Amino acid sequence: MLDYHTPQMSDQSWASPILRRSGYLGSDGAFGTIYVWREVYHSQICRYHDFLLRKYGDFYTIPLGEGDLAGAMNAMRQDAEQRGLSFALTGLTKDAVERLEELYPGQFAYQEDRNAADYIYHAEDLIRLAGKKYHGKRNHISKFERLYAWTYEVLGKDNMEDCMALAREWCVQYGCSEKNGLDKEACALRETFQQFDRLGFMGGMIRVEGKPVAFAIGEEINEEAFVVHFEKALSDYTGSYTIINREFAARSLSGYRYINREEDLGLEGLRKAKLSYHPAMLLERYTAKWQGE
Repeated sequence: MLDYHTPQMSDQSWASPILRRSGYLGSDGAFGTIYVWREVYHSQICRYHDFLLRKYGDFYTIPLGEGDLAGAMNAMRQDAEQRGLSFALTGLTKDAVERLEELYPGQFAYQEDRNAADYIYHAEDLIRLAGKKYHGKRNHISKFERLYAWTYEVLGKDNMEDCMALAREWCVQYGCSEKNGLDKEACALRETFQQFDRLGFMGGMIRVEGKPVAFAIGEEINEEAFVVHFEKALSDYTGSYTIINREFAARSLSGYRYINREEDLGLEGLRKAKLSYHPAMLLERYTAKWQGE
């Protein structure tokens, strides 16, 4: 069997370069994503030559890296057989589906998972909010600026405690529980705070009259793309989500071409909010089940 194991910080040294070289734009293409969500999604990884192999529970993912893709896939199929598992993959992009069909024509059954599609935006669009389609966003920001005496801070060790306090207050406000799944996100966020610098995370925070009211945190996927993992704002402050989105992008992310803002999980309100920013693309996701020769 392949040497799958729960991701450790020590894996970062070999896994991050492989992920960056792959050119992959998915939110799961950054090591921090894999690490902070490892317990929630029961994720495991292993190295196979110059590929990173990932596994979520009983589901595998397409290898990321360089080299003999067919060889890596066959090793994964053999691993599934040795573990007594049906060979199935999750999180496949459309490009990954096409590559699998070239290697194994007609041997996988595919199903799209719209709820897992990543929303990817042009960084310039989120920074400038130009044109008629962003008129409402500009109005939200103007209202926030009229109503509140606010400041922006880069997130770091000097204000991390305040950011953590804001995260706790947000949980009280929205109710982080097993019922709504926000307890899992809170767990991943705690991991993020604990390993913030080691994982290379970046973040920003908005204060109103000194009180933290919004923050955003993410990490680089590669030199072209950045993923925003967490964005929290207190609902008492009108326009707080809109302004943290704009300010974090403008102050920290102008060097990237794309900003990945992850999936909507099938939540109607979240889907509406993400679509309202007019993504440059939806990174479609599929599951695939092996049908045999």
